Amino acid sequence: FPAERLTNGNQPFDYDSMPEQNNCPKFKSCARASYWKYLRTIFSKLIICFLPISLFVSPEIVSGNDSPIEAPPGYEYSHGDEFSGDKLNLEMWGLGINEKNLQNERVDCVYKLENISVEDGLMIFTQKREAVPVQGKSWSEDLLFNYSSGGVHTRKDYDLRNNMYLELRCKLPQNNAGYSSFWTVSRKVGDWKPEDLLEIDMFEFIAAREKTRLWSGLWWHDFRADELHDGIPEKSYVKRSDDHFFISQRVYKAHHGHGHHIEGNKVNFYQFFTFGLKVTDDEFFWYLAQDGPAWKSEPYFQFSGGKVTNRSYGKVDDYEWERRVPQNLHAQVNLNYAMRNAEWAGGPVRDEQLPSKMYVDYVRFFKLIEK
Repeated sequence: FPAERLTNGNQPFDYDSMPEQNNCPKFKSCARASYWKYLRTIFSKLIICFLPISLFVSPEIVSGNDSPIEAPPGYEYSHGDEFSGDKLNLEMWGLGINEKNLQNERVDCVYKLENISVEDGLMIFTQKREAVPVQGKSWSEDLLFNYSSGGVHTRKDYDLRNNMYLELRCKLPQNNAGYSSFWTVSRKVGDWKPEDLLEIDMFEFIAAREKTRLWSGLWWHDFRADELHDGIPEKSYVKRSDDHFFISQRVYKAHHGHGHHIEGNKVNFYQFFTFGLKVTDDEFFWYLAQDGPAWKSEPYFQFSGGKVTNRSYGKVDDYEWERRVPQNLHAQVNLNYAMRNAEWAGGPVRDEQLPSKMYVDYVRFFKLIEK
């Protein structure tokens, strides 16, 4: 995609099974010589056949960057995962995007632990078609899924907090209907307020080559009673308490996003790249780099508080709210490789492209050094 758009009949002789009458040292020595001669002949033919091809076709190389841990100025390493073992660290990660592994609506795969592997310093999500439909659940019903994939979330001791920098290095997939996301869900900890609960989209990515898009933003789903505009129908929200309402219909949610284009972007998302998010007490900053720490590049998007609006898509009235960076952020971090069969998300799925993989080199959290 454009670099500027932001938006992978002869058989060998078995001499060990010869009849007893032929099992003499001289005969076996001759048999061994014939056997190895046969193997050399076959190997020579393979070299002759495939050497010309190998000169022109390079296999895809999949590996991480093995980059050193480098903190932004004034920060120090807090925690993370380099995926240096041979299995998922279940102390840090839970399966799926929530504790019950419930799937979001209009997502066409279930997350399974067997679709998540750790090898060669990488966490690998594999998306595939199941031979037999797999039982799963969405927020509203039990479902049978024809496809499975990988997704994880951080457990509560590994939250993203204020005055932290979060960095991910990964290589994204390229199959139709593939949809990768790196995002957060706020936890209700301490003296929380409805307006402090938000979804941080570090990025969402449409993997289909013909519709490649990566974008970032913020969503607010929770509102106080006096923030419910008169034009928002009652069926579009749920009452949590007298002064806390959850808006369920997307066109009425508050949003702040950059769109799908960044001037001068040269990051290739089908190769390994680095993403960073810095959270202070007052601002969010988003960073991208092909190699090296993302924080060394200029932020491509930021939020410093102010007016936010719903994404009406021309279907409903436009509304405004005031929002700021939460002062007591406790955010669960999600990383998942979903399948969305919808056309807008790069669908429909093409089974011949499966199985398909997403690779994660590392996830690192840094915290501000206390003065």
